[in-house]
Amino acid sequence: MSRPFVSVNTDRKERFAGLLENPYVSMIQRDILDNGRLQGLSGILRELNPSSVLDVGCGLGENSRLFPGRYLGLDNSSPRIAFASGRYQQSRFVLADALRMPVRPGAFDLVMLIDTSHHLSDEQFMAVLKTMRAASRRWLVVSDPLLFEGQSALSRFFYSLDRGARFRSEAELKAVLARCFGLRLEKFGVFHTFPGLYCHGVFVLNVAPDNCQV
Repeated sequence: MSRPFVSVNTDRKERFAGLLENPYVSMIQRDILDNGRLQGLSGILRELNPSSVLDVGCGLGENSRLFPGRYLGLDNSSPRIAFASGRYQQSRFVLADALRMPVRPGAFDLVMLIDTSHHLSDEQFMAVLKTMRAASRRWLVVSDPLLFEGQSALSRFFYSLDRGARFRSEAELKAVLARCFGLRLEKFGVFHTFPGLYCHGVFVLNVAPDNCQV
């Protein structure tokens, strides 16, 4: 499948002979090193009550548990879409490119990009935000592990093993989001997962009437 927004410098799905693309390996890795991510997201997003949700880069599909019956997940990984479709049958999952999303403009209350922006360069990130902005009529949510002050050598080591190579600090993520017109930061939250190696930042953005430009 064509993935024009993916750079070999930021997206490394095939490293370790593609081992980390295996959904079961990823699930075990997350349970051991990044446990409680869904609970952390839920705590920050619980005030939102969207009627429809689009999850760009949905991965293993576990985010569908936050919005049962209102969720569509997109990803460009065939193994992950197959895994998510089998595991979370109450939701829909589609193999698709983030820059060619098979959705109508303004079709969703909420469009999310969760644990995905570190696979994208700044320019690629901006392009994906533009397509997300077009699909949303109310909110965008961007969440990713952050580089953080006092981050331990062990934490940085596990970040370095990730399939994505463009982790950012809170300030760096805010700088990219600030360049996207038509978005206003409504809420920012941070949570750490067990055993403390990953710090996740969550940006909730309001979609303004203006079009997002890059």
